Amino acid sequence: MNSSSEYRSYGWWVEHDPNSDRTTLIVGGRIGALRMPAEFAARVHQVLAIHLQAGPVLVDGADWVLLTQPGGRVELPEDLDEVVGVPPGARLALPPLDDPSWISPPRADRPAPSRQVVISAARRARAHAELAMTA
Repeated sequence: MNSSSEYRSYGWWVEHDPNSDRTTLIVGGRIGALRMPAEFAARVHQVLAIHLQAGPVLVDGADWVLLTQPGGRVELPEDLDEVVGVPPGARLALPPLDDPSWISPPRADRPAPSRQVVISAARRARAHAELAMTA
């Protein structure tokens, strides 16, 4: 099974270009995504893991992309300026599942968390960071 077939088995909308052997995820219908700077995203991912809610996370340049269930609020809370929603219809390049670009690769037994769960984890990560700075 190639990567695009495996991604499809998760219910994701993906396209595979046989010429470039590149697979892209189409954000929106089956999966959502939130982009954050890597340092902050690592703290968010840690909060999610502690609460057994961690889902797929992909490195994309200096950012991490945390994949979520689709839907939820379109606008993001103003207090989380480092969190950016990836708009529906956007395309994300997906590496093979064994690529180190996956901080946490997708797994059939671990669905992506809801967007609201990730936003709540981001607030908690921010609160912990602020407490650490005042201690």
